[in-house]
Amino acid sequence: MTVVGIIGGTGKLGGLFKKLFEEEGFEVLVSSRSTSLSKEELIRKSDIVIVSVPIESTIAVIREIVPFMGEGKLLMDLTSLKVRPIDEMLKSKADVLGTHPLFAPSIGDISGQTIILCPQRISKKDLYQKINSTLSKRGANIVEMSPETHDRMMAVIQGLTHFSAIVLCHSLKDLDFDIKKSLECTSPVYRLTLDMAGRILNQEPELYADISLLNPKTPEILSQYIQSAETLFKKIETKDRDGFIKFFEEASEYLGEFTEKAEKESNILIKRMVSE
Repeated sequence: MTVVGIIGGTGKLGGLFKKLFEEEGFEVLVSSRSTSLSKEELIRKSDIVIVSVPIESTIAVIREIVPFMGEGKLLMDLTSLKVRPIDEMLKSKADVLGTHPLFAPSIGDISGQTIILCPQRISKKDLYQKINSTLSKRGANIVEMSPETHDRMMAVIQGLTHFSAIVLCHSLKDLDFDIKKSLECTSPVYRLTLDMAGRILNQEPELYADISLLNPKTPEILSQYIQSAETLFKKIETKDRDGFIKFFEEASEYLGEFTEKAEKESNILIKRMVSE
Protein backbone atom coordinates (compact mmCIF):
# COMPACT_ATOMS: atom_id res chain seq x y z
CA MET A 1 0.00 0.00 0.00
CA THR A 2 1.26 3.46 -0.93
CA VAL A 3 1.75 5.66 2.12
CA VAL A 4 1.05 9.40 1.90
CA GLY A 5 2.50 11.64 4.60
CA ILE A 6 1.03 15.12 5.03
CA ILE A 7 3.00 17.74 6.93
CA GLY A 8 0.34 20.12 8.18
CA GLY A 9 -2.43 17.59 7.63
CA THR A 10 -4.56 18.93 10.48
CA GLY A 11 -5.20 22.20 8.62
CA LYS A 12 -8.21 22.74 6.36
CA LEU A 13 -6.49 21.97 3.04
CA GLY A 14 -4.33 19.20 4.46
CA GLY A 15 -7.40 17.71 6.09
CA LEU A 16 -9.28 17.72 2.79
CA PHE A 17 -6.48 15.83 1.04
CA LYS A 18 -6.10 13.46 3.98
CA LYS A 19 -9.75 12.50 3.65
CA LEU A 20 -9.47 12.20 -0.14
CA PHE A 21 -6.43 9.88 -0.11
CA GLU A 22 -7.87 7.73 2.68
CA GLU A 23 -11.09 7.29 0.72
CA GLU A 24 -9.01 6.20 -2.28
CA GLY A 25 -7.26 3.45 -0.30
CA PHE A 26 -3.97 5.13 0.63
CA GLU A 27 -2.54 4.92 4.12
CA VAL A 28 -2.20 8.51 5.33
CA LEU A 29 0.13 9.79 8.05
CA VAL A 30 0.00 13.30 9.47
CA SER A 31 2.62 15.41 11.21
CA SER A 32 1.81 18.80 12.68
CA ARG A 33 2.25 20.79 15.87
CA SER A 34 -0.65 18.86 17.39
CA THR A 35 0.60 15.34 16.58
CA SER A 36 3.30 13.21 18.19
CA LEU A 37 4.64 12.00 14.84
CA SER A 38 7.73 13.98 13.84
CA LYS A 39 8.41 15.19 10.30
CA GLU A 40 11.48 12.95 10.07
CA GLU A 41 9.55 9.85 11.17
CA LEU A 42 6.71 10.68 8.77
CA ILE A 43 9.15 10.96 5.88
CA ARG A 44 10.81 7.65 6.76
CA LYS A 45 7.45 5.85 6.63
CA SER A 46 5.99 7.61 3.57
CA ASP A 47 6.29 7.13 -0.19
CA ILE A 48 4.71 10.50 -0.97
CA VAL A 49 5.28 13.53 1.27
CA ILE A 50 2.98 16.54 0.95
CA VAL A 51 3.81 19.91 2.51
CA SER A 52 0.54 21.64 3.42
CA VAL A 53 1.41 24.61 5.61
CA PRO A 54 0.75 28.38 5.31
CA ILE A 55 2.55 30.11 2.43
CA GLU A 56 4.89 32.05 4.70
CA SER A 57 6.06 28.81 6.36
CA THR A 58 6.41 26.66 3.24
CA ILE A 59 10.01 27.46 2.33
CA ALA A 60 11.24 26.98 5.90
CA VAL A 61 9.49 23.61 6.22
CA ILE A 62 10.83 22.40 2.87
CA ARG A 63 14.37 23.38 3.86
CA GLU A 64 13.92 21.50 7.13
CA ILE A 65 12.86 18.24 5.48
CA VAL A 66 15.04 18.27 2.33
CA PRO A 67 17.94 16.38 4.00
CA PHE A 68 15.58 13.47 4.82
CA MET A 69 13.97 13.18 1.38
CA GLY A 70 15.81 10.40 -0.43
CA GLU A 71 15.53 8.84 -3.87
CA GLY A 72 12.40 6.86 -4.62
CA LYS A 73 10.09 9.26 -2.76
CA LEU A 74 7.87 11.99 -4.15
CA LEU A 75 7.86 15.44 -2.53
CA MET A 76 4.87 17.74 -3.11
CA ASP A 77 3.64 21.10 -1.86
CA LEU A 78 0.15 22.64 -1.99
CA THR A 79 0.99 26.33 -1.95
CA SER A 80 -0.27 28.93 -4.44
CA LEU A 81 3.30 29.85 -5.48
CA LYS A 82 5.50 27.44 -7.37
CA VAL A 83 8.93 28.78 -8.44
CA ARG A 84 10.54 29.22 -5.02
CA PRO A 85 9.03 26.14 -3.33
CA ILE A 86 10.02 23.93 -6.27
CA ASP A 87 13.56 25.37 -6.32
CA GLU A 88 13.88 24.39 -2.67
CA MET A 89 12.34 20.93 -3.16
CA LEU A 90 14.76 20.21 -6.02
CA LYS A 91 17.61 20.44 -3.49
CA SER A 92 16.43 17.07 -2.18
CA LYS A 93 17.10 13.70 -3.85
CA ALA A 94 13.38 12.97 -4.17
CA ASP A 95 11.10 13.41 -7.15
CA VAL A 96 9.37 16.80 -7.10
CA LEU A 97 5.79 17.75 -7.91
CA GLY A 98 4.54 21.29 -7.38
CA THR A 99 0.78 21.32 -6.81
CA HIS A 100 -1.74 24.16 -6.55
CA PRO A 101 -5.43 23.45 -5.82
CA LEU A 102 -7.36 26.43 -7.19
CA PHE A 103 -10.19 26.35 -4.67
CA ALA A 104 -10.89 27.02 -1.03
CA PRO A 105 -10.81 23.89 1.19
CA SER A 106 -14.20 24.87 2.58
CA ILE A 107 -15.72 23.62 -0.68
CA GLY A 108 -15.21 20.10 0.71
CA ASP A 109 -14.72 18.26 -2.58
CA ILE A 110 -12.34 18.49 -5.55
CA SER A 111 -14.90 17.38 -8.14
CA GLY A 112 -15.07 19.98 -10.90
CA GLN A 113 -12.23 21.99 -9.37
CA THR A 114 -8.94 22.86 -11.11
CA ILE A 115 -5.64 21.59 -9.73
CA ILE A 116 -2.39 22.74 -11.36
CA LEU A 117 0.50 20.28 -11.41
CA CYS A 118 4.12 21.26 -12.05
CA PRO A 119 6.07 17.98 -12.37
CA GLN A 120 9.77 18.83 -12.23
CA ARG A 121 11.77 15.70 -11.48
CA ILE A 122 9.81 12.52 -12.02
CA SER A 123 12.09 9.47 -12.10
CA LYS A 124 9.64 7.20 -10.27
CA LYS A 125 6.70 7.73 -12.59
CA ASP A 126 4.33 5.34 -10.82
CA LEU A 127 4.01 7.67 -7.81
CA TYR A 128 3.26 10.67 -10.00
CA GLN A 129 0.72 8.65 -11.97
CA LYS A 130 -0.99 7.59 -8.74
CA ILE A 131 -1.40 11.24 -7.74
CA ASN A 132 -2.54 12.32 -11.19
CA SER A 133 -4.98 9.44 -11.68
CA THR A 134 -6.39 9.77 -8.14
CA LEU A 135 -7.13 13.46 -8.57
CA SER A 136 -8.61 12.85 -12.03
CA LYS A 137 -10.72 9.97 -10.72
CA ARG A 138 -12.20 12.29 -8.10
CA GLY A 139 -13.29 14.67 -10.85
CA ALA A 140 -10.57 17.31 -10.66
CA ASN A 141 -9.57 19.24 -13.77
CA ILE A 142 -5.80 18.66 -14.03
CA VAL A 143 -3.65 21.28 -15.77
CA GLU A 144 0.12 20.84 -16.16
CA MET A 145 2.45 23.81 -16.60
CA SER A 146 5.90 25.09 -15.69
CA PRO A 147 6.48 26.84 -12.34
CA GLU A 148 7.34 30.10 -14.13
CA THR A 149 4.15 30.03 -16.21
CA HIS A 150 2.14 29.23 -13.09
CA ASP A 151 3.44 32.16 -11.05
CA ARG A 152 2.87 34.66 -13.85
CA MET A 153 -0.60 33.23 -14.44
CA MET A 154 -1.45 33.48 -10.73
CA ALA A 155 -0.21 37.07 -10.59
CA VAL A 156 -3.12 37.85 -12.92
CA ILE A 157 -5.74 35.30 -11.86
CA GLN A 158 -5.21 35.89 -8.14
CA GLY A 159 -3.08 39.02 -7.67
CA LEU A 160 -4.88 41.26 -10.16
CA THR A 161 -8.35 40.00 -9.21
CA HIS A 162 -7.74 40.44 -5.49
CA PHE A 163 -6.17 43.86 -6.06
CA SER A 164 -9.19 45.06 -8.05
CA ALA A 165 -11.65 43.82 -5.42
CA ILE A 166 -9.79 45.35 -2.49
CA VAL A 167 -9.31 48.70 -4.25
CA LEU A 168 -12.98 48.77 -5.30
CA CYS A 169 -14.25 48.27 -1.77
CA HIS A 170 -11.66 50.54 -0.19
CA SER A 171 -12.69 53.28 -2.64
CA LEU A 172 -16.31 52.85 -1.57
CA LYS A 173 -15.18 53.19 2.05
CA ASP A 174 -13.15 56.34 1.30
CA LEU A 175 -16.13 57.80 -0.57
CA ASP A 176 -18.32 57.05 2.47
CA PHE A 177 -20.64 55.36 -0.01
CA ASP A 178 -23.89 53.89 1.31
CA ILE A 179 -23.63 50.22 0.30
CA LYS A 180 -27.00 49.23 1.76
CA LYS A 181 -28.78 52.05 -0.06
CA SER A 182 -27.02 51.17 -3.32
CA LEU A 183 -28.34 47.61 -3.15
CA GLU A 184 -31.89 49.00 -3.30
CA CYS A 185 -31.22 50.46 -6.75
CA THR A 186 -28.48 48.17 -7.96
CA SER A 187 -28.02 46.81 -11.45
CA PRO A 188 -27.33 43.05 -11.78
CA VAL A 189 -23.77 43.68 -12.98
CA TYR A 190 -23.03 45.92 -9.98
CA ARG A 191 -24.46 43.32 -7.63
CA LEU A 192 -22.41 40.50 -9.18
CA THR A 193 -19.26 42.64 -9.02
CA LEU A 194 -19.92 43.48 -5.39
CA ASP A 195 -20.69 39.83 -4.61
CA MET A 196 -17.33 38.71 -6.00
CA ALA A 197 -15.48 41.46 -4.16
CA GLY A 198 -17.33 40.65 -0.94
CA ARG A 199 -16.50 36.96 -1.32
CA ILE A 200 -12.79 37.79 -1.48
CA LEU A 201 -12.98 40.16 1.47
CA ASN A 202 -14.72 37.49 3.54
CA GLN A 203 -11.51 35.42 3.50
CA GLU A 204 -8.41 35.56 5.68
CA PRO A 205 -6.40 38.75 4.93
CA GLU A 206 -3.11 37.06 5.88
CA LEU A 207 -3.52 34.50 3.09
CA TYR A 208 -4.32 37.16 0.50
CA ALA A 209 -1.39 39.29 1.65
CA ASP A 210 0.98 36.37 1.11
CA ILE A 211 -0.49 35.54 -2.31
CA SER A 212 0.14 39.13 -3.45
CA LEU A 213 3.37 39.97 -1.65
CA LEU A 214 5.27 36.71 -2.12
CA ASN A 215 4.65 36.29 -5.86
CA PRO A 216 7.56 38.08 -7.59
CA LYS A 217 5.44 38.60 -10.71
CA THR A 218 2.71 40.61 -8.95
CA PRO A 219 4.31 44.10 -9.10
CA GLU A 220 4.87 43.81 -12.86
CA ILE A 221 1.25 42.79 -13.46
CA LEU A 222 -0.25 45.44 -11.18
CA SER A 223 1.97 48.13 -12.67
CA GLN A 224 0.41 47.46 -16.07
CA TYR A 225 -3.07 47.48 -14.51
CA ILE A 226 -2.47 50.89 -12.94
CA GLN A 227 -1.05 52.23 -16.20
CA SER A 228 -4.15 51.06 -18.10
CA ALA A 229 -6.42 52.55 -15.43
CA GLU A 230 -4.63 55.90 -15.68
CA THR A 231 -4.97 55.87 -19.47
CA LEU A 232 -8.73 55.32 -19.25
CA PHE A 233 -9.06 57.88 -16.46
CA LYS A 234 -7.43 60.57 -18.62
CA LYS A 235 -9.87 59.88 -21.44
CA ILE A 236 -12.78 60.30 -19.01
CA GLU A 237 -11.24 63.37 -17.35
CA THR A 238 -10.73 65.11 -20.72
CA LYS A 239 -14.10 63.91 -22.04
CA ASP A 240 -12.36 62.15 -24.92
CA ARG A 241 -15.38 60.20 -26.19
CA ASP A 242 -13.67 58.81 -29.28
CA GLY A 243 -10.67 57.78 -27.19
CA PHE A 244 -12.91 56.04 -24.66
CA ILE A 245 -14.73 54.12 -27.40
CA LYS A 246 -11.43 53.09 -29.01
CA PHE A 247 -10.06 51.94 -25.63
CA PHE A 248 -13.27 49.98 -24.98
CA GLU A 249 -13.23 48.38 -28.44
CA GLU A 250 -9.57 47.36 -28.10
CA ALA A 251 -10.35 45.51 -24.88
CA SER A 252 -13.45 43.90 -26.43
CA GLU A 253 -11.56 42.78 -29.53
CA TYR A 254 -8.85 41.26 -27.33
CA LEU A 255 -11.44 39.08 -25.56
CA GLY A 256 -12.95 38.09 -28.89
CA GLU A 257 -15.66 35.41 -28.80
CA PHE A 258 -15.33 35.16 -25.01
CA THR A 259 -17.44 38.31 -24.66
CA GLU A 260 -20.52 36.45 -25.96
CA LYS A 261 -19.79 33.45 -23.75
CA ALA A 262 -19.35 35.75 -20.76
CA GLU A 263 -22.67 37.45 -21.40
CA LYS A 264 -24.50 34.11 -21.63
CA GLU A 265 -22.90 32.79 -18.44
CA SER A 266 -23.56 35.97 -16.50
CA ASN A 267 -27.18 36.02 -17.73
CA ILE A 268 -27.65 32.61 -16.12
CA LEU A 269 -26.22 33.91 -12.85
CA ILE A 270 -28.32 37.07 -13.00
CA LYS A 271 -31.56 35.15 -13.63
CA ARG A 272 -30.79 32.78 -10.76
CA MET A 273 -29.92 35.70 -8.49
CA VAL A 274 -33.13 37.56 -9.33
CA SER A 275 -35.28 34.44 -8.84
CA GLU A 276 -33.87 33.99 -5.33
